[in-house]
Amino acid sequence: MKYSYRKLGPRLVEQWEARTVSKQLADLSKTEWKIMDALWTRGRATATELQRDLFATQRWAYSTVKTMLDRLVDKGYARTRRVGNVYEYSPKIKRPVAVMRVIDDVVDRILSGSAGSLVQRLIEQKRLTDEEAARLREMLERYQEQQ
Repeated sequence: MKYSYRKLGPRLVEQWEARTVSKQLADLSKTEWKIMDALWTRGRATATELQRDLFATQRWAYSTVKTMLDRLVDKGYARTRRVGNVYEYSPKIKRPVAVMRVIDDVVDRILSGSAGSLVQRLIEQKRLTDEEAARLREMLERYQEQQ
């Protein structure tokens, strides 16, 4: 019998994928994050479409966007397929998985495994909404009950 990890539920699948992905993928530069954000928003797009979407804020040439997309394919974040005479790009990694990968990397590599500093910084900078703070309280309570 073949077991599918996808039966675990969407949240657990994302966590599992994030841990698996974090060992396999290279880091994204700020430029690559902007391209990926545009790609996640569209779902799939050509280099021309993404260049048009990003031109107002970034002023990138088509060749810049195309080069970045090809790097994202090489790094494993995007996939490409030929549609007629153009290449269409789509995300290979979901945004929440990529975000979890970055957070795991920051906690492990920079904060020496302690997430407390990260949470403290979010609180000090007032970057948590009331809803997020309530969810965090609930998660901490569940965590303490499990200990």
